[in-house]
Amino acid sequence: MYVTPGSRPVQPRGAAGDAVRTPGDFPTLRRMIRLEDIELRRGRQVLLQHADLTVHAGWRVGLTGANGCGKSSLLAALQGELSLDAGHAEVPEGWVVAHLPQEVPGSQRRAVDYVLDGDAELRDLEARLERTTDGEAQAHLYAAIDAIDGWTAEARVQRLLAGLGFAPADGERPLGDFSGGWRMRLGLARTLMTRSDLLLLDEPTNHLDMETILWLEGWIQRYPGTVIVIAHDRRFLDSVVTHIAHIERGSISLYAGSYTHAEAKRAEAIAQSEASAAKVAAERAHLEDFVRRFRAKATKARQAQSRLKRLERLDEVAVIRAARPIHLEIPTPERLPDPLLALDHVEVRSGDRIRLHPTSLRLRPEDRIGVLGPNGAGKSTLLTLLAGELAPTAGERRVEPGMRVGYFAQHQSEQLDLHASPLVHLQRQDPRAEEQRLRNFLGGMGFPGEKADAPVDQCSGGERVRLVLALLIWQAPSLLLLDEPTNHLDLDMREALAEALENYAGGLVVVAHDRELLARVCDRFWKVEAGYLSDFDGDLDDYARELKARERESAATNDPKAPAAIATRAPALSQKERRQQAAQARAALKPLKKRADQAEQACARVQERLDALEIELADPALYADEAADRLAQLTREQGELRGRLEMAEAEWMEALEALEAARGETTE
Repeated sequence: MYVTPGSRPVQPRGAAGDAVRTPGDFPTLRRMIRLEDIELRRGRQVLLQHADLTVHAGWRVGLTGANGCGKSSLLAALQGELSLDAGHAEVPEGWVVAHLPQEVPGSQRRAVDYVLDGDAELRDLEARLERTTDGEAQAHLYAAIDAIDGWTAEARVQRLLAGLGFAPADGERPLGDFSGGWRMRLGLARTLMTRSDLLLLDEPTNHLDMETILWLEGWIQRYPGTVIVIAHDRRFLDSVVTHIAHIERGSISLYAGSYTHAEAKRAEAIAQSEASAAKVAAERAHLEDFVRRFRAKATKARQAQSRLKRLERLDEVAVIRAARPIHLEIPTPERLPDPLLALDHVEVRSGDRIRLHPTSLRLRPEDRIGVLGPNGAGKSTLLTLLAGELAPTAGERRVEPGMRVGYFAQHQSEQLDLHASPLVHLQRQDPRAEEQRLRNFLGGMGFPGEKADAPVDQCSGGERVRLVLALLIWQAPSLLLLDEPTNHLDLDMREALAEALENYAGGLVVVAHDRELLARVCDRFWKVEAGYLSDFDGDLDDYARELKARERESAATNDPKAPAAIATRAPALSQKERRQQAAQARAALKPLKKRADQAEQACARVQERLDALEIELADPALYADEAADRLAQLTREQGELRGRLEMAEAEWMEALEALEAARGETTE
């Protein structure tokens, strides 16, 4: 049985779109969602069986579980769009339910009007007002519109559109002018505009950049109603939810707190294997060594802090890894030339529009770079240029012949052969490989047994992304370029991918709105704004603070556009002046960068010899009487090396500080 949410009387309830009213104006009713002994099937597959869940009013619940476990089907059942096969689901009578549309068709309707339709109560009052000629009835309707703040509704729509990254004039454009991704943003705006008690969101962060995700987090945190959200973004869930409902093996388990807390609770029931413990111990030693060496360095301090945060989570990670069904491993590249790739004064134009302003860069084997910036700023243009799939209008892209560059594009899964199996795809790529070796590899990628032989058209969106990643990883590229690789991946697969990238030996450049992935695998960041590429001096927390500062600046100046407007506005300098300024800055930084690199290499050489010496000193035979002279010699050398290392590290720190100061001067 399903209790359909009904209509409700007109009364003062606050402003839709701003999430300011108290949900549920029926205090005598039991204000909770109850699922009792429910069963859901997809064909012969049982998704949920004998499952129970209670969600109290005001809770914000993250619905998690592997792809295909029944999360979206459960939301469809709560919307009344899918019937339960057994059991009982109840939503409090009178609750208004808002949910994301599956698609937003193109039309000539204004975007503002489409979003405003989300406030059905206001639209109903407006329609009744148009039909009414009686003065007294009109007065009552005017009062009702005033009570729900209806006169400011269009301004609130504009604020929603601004927060979701639209330009001020976009509200006047017809729906048909927008691409599919931007129409889905309009669908999200319409959903948020609904005067609802229950908000059901299925992957709301898809098609959103990091700036917009941060805005959406703030909106949901302020929403006073009940939320059930499906998301595969750990940090998004940690930010917005009060509870986690995890679906596994047909049951639903409820945990209070964030996703990270729920994951730790799940891990308590998993026995920690000896292999996972050894792996964590090795990672702990690696991270502690990084922190020990770089914590005090000028430009490495933030990176050391991020490693400390990672250390705090290692004990939880160990047991969670033991339960994860997917374990990825990227083969070691055959070649790692230095540099891997270079751009010299490269520019990309499309007609009169500059998509990427002149830039020069070098990618080295140890580089692990995250690219930040709003959608449309030029991040994907940069990656397609680095991948060699986009020719520069000016300048030169240089890569050593024969070096493998692995490029993952956002829509690459659409190019798969739907009638071929994952195994056939891999055999086409590497005809000489043994079939069993390919099957073992595909099993680790989540395609065991018959899954490896099933045609791609039977695969989910997440499974198709996994297959594209498998084809990419099998090549053992020297440089990985990843453009939103986590779209459609569940949390377990994202964790496995992050772990594999942490252990990857080649160079990495990644564009992603998944902040957890960026924080774990990237040591430094680039920022792309309005087609300009620059180094970002900070971590993701610094970037979030910068965006919030821009939002405050925008609000203080009454700018109706979102913070993205400030991020993409044109520079005050002319293009010629900016190119000259950039060239001067590069020239000034070049000798300082060379000095810092040489100092770093000197530190590495001394440390390498010191490590080898300490291994030799650990040999018990060295402490026998006949080896006394050798022991004395090694001990003296150890003392000398420690002194040289201290001097080399001091030189390195001084060089880094000089480079940092020079960079600061060039950006002022």
